[in-house]
Amino acid sequence: MSFEIYYFTGTGNSLAVARNIAEKANGELIPIPTVVNKQSIKTDANNIGIVFPAYDAQLYGIPLIVERFIKKLEDIGSKYIFAVCTCGGIENVNALPTLKNLSKIIKSLGGNLSAEFSIKLPMNTMDYSHIPFPIDQNKETMFKNCKDKIEVICQCITNKKKSKYKITKSLLNLLMTPMYLLLHKVYLMELKKNSKEPKDTNLKFYELIPLTDKSIYTDEKCNGCTVCAKVCPVQNIKMVEKKPVWQHRCEMCLACAEWCPKKAIHHCWRAEGKGSYHHPDVKISDMFKQSKCI
Repeated sequence: MSFEIYYFTGTGNSLAVARNIAEKANGELIPIPTVVNKQSIKTDANNIGIVFPAYDAQLYGIPLIVERFIKKLEDIGSKYIFAVCTCGGIENVNALPTLKNLSKIIKSLGGNLSAEFSIKLPMNTMDYSHIPFPIDQNKETMFKNCKDKIEVICQCITNKKKSKYKITKSLLNLLMTPMYLLLHKVYLMELKKNSKEPKDTNLKFYELIPLTDKSIYTDEKCNGCTVCAKVCPVQNIKMVEKKPVWQHRCEMCLACAEWCPKKAIHHCWRAEGKGSYHHPDVKISDMFKQSKCI
């Protein structure tokens, strides 16, 4: 049984999950940025896994690079496809709409998302203080739960099982629709702000996301080390006079800010005062591999 596990990551969370699944399922681990620019993506593998973080779930949830990748997969209808969405905060709020949208895309291409999973891990952007109920932020607890969930995922995919509780999830998505619609307006306004576009712009979310790098900047601690340019999965950063300059095709993954050794990059999507984070089992050399820099 051949498995290919594709992943996209900024903090290393999705890489850590994808790597563990690949090891347990005896599959091949493949970074999405290394194949996404091909005209089409052909594979002899019968089983394909896609591991990625949820971004702005109330708008869409799927990183643009992940959608581009899926739309280039050939012979998608003959594959057993599963997805793992890593997210912080509340899984039902972030993962459910994301996986629903992913399933729609795959179905429109003639395929089927046979199994879908979510894993909660520490996130790097959110200020939990405004949420009216407690959210467990203990990293060790999240890492332990992640390990346990990966065991369940691997048992499911190696037996080519389908997801359980689809009806329950669909009902929950339906019940949460009013909240999603409300949050949609809030998130869209934030995108316009960070893209430095007027409030009445007609640009859609997928046009605004690449422009959000207009609000990223460096401070005096930047020493021109080029790490940010090397970890960027879409080569969106050029070094000009030893300073990073963003090229407006951002994936909003925060890799540049999270992996800056001097913590000199200020990202518009990180809550004020929130420090950087990356998965403890992921090294910067792993991020370079994703970005094809070694």
